[in-house]
Amino acid sequence: MTDPVSRSWQLLMVGPGSRHVTPDLHDRLMRLLDLLPQTRLIELETDAGDVSVSRDWPSDRLEEVKAIEAEITEMPGIVRLTLFQAA
Repeated sequence: MTDPVSRSWQLLMVGPGSRHVTPDLHDRLMRLLDLLPQTRLIELETDAGDVSVSRDWPSDRLEEVKAIEAEITEMPGIVRLTLFQAA
């Protein structure tokens, strides 16, 4: 299952079970995160141990987000900006 979609993030996998993440499973995990944007973390339990799967964005993207947040909070009449993340 090759996914030609261009994303601003990549898959981050941490844990001893990550050796069980085949290209096919990798594509399916990416697709899950595409379909469920509110999901911030997927945990898999494997016979080799757990693996945590999440999105990883380049640092320049996070810097851009912080800059936009600062611009918004500096606008006249704006007292606070609150971003709600998926629980």
